[in-house]
Amino acid sequence: MHPCRPRFSQFQHQDPAINALREKVRYATEEDNPGLVLLWLSAEETSLNNDMEAARVLFQAQYQLLLDTLADDLNPPHWRLWCLDNIYRPLQGLSRLASTARQQAHLRNLLVELRLTTQYCRTALHQ
Repeated sequence: MHPCRPRFSQFQHQDPAINALREKVRYATEEDNPGLVLLWLSAEETSLNNDMEAARVLFQAQYQLLLDTLADDLNPPHWRLWCLDNIYRPLQGLSRLASTARQQAHLRNLLVELRLTTQYCRTALHQ
């Protein structure tokens, strides 16, 4: 990794403590600590200051991190399922902010992507 590039560049807010949580969630380094996902999502939301565009970017990045975690065969199935159980949180945030037809279409595309990813991972998740 390049030293000047942030580890999670899809996120606007780069805080070392939050990046550490992102890392733990993404790579299931504390797979027996499901509360970690909720802690991470809550910590992310504290960085928002009623900026709807920043919130939209944040929810999109959270969704992508959880989707990537879900799709990663190297993560344990129970952790992947936990991320799947919580991916609705950023999707719900995006849904609340989707005020234009373009934003609503983008949300529908994310839901299709989630459905396809879940179908692809189904066998591995239920072992």
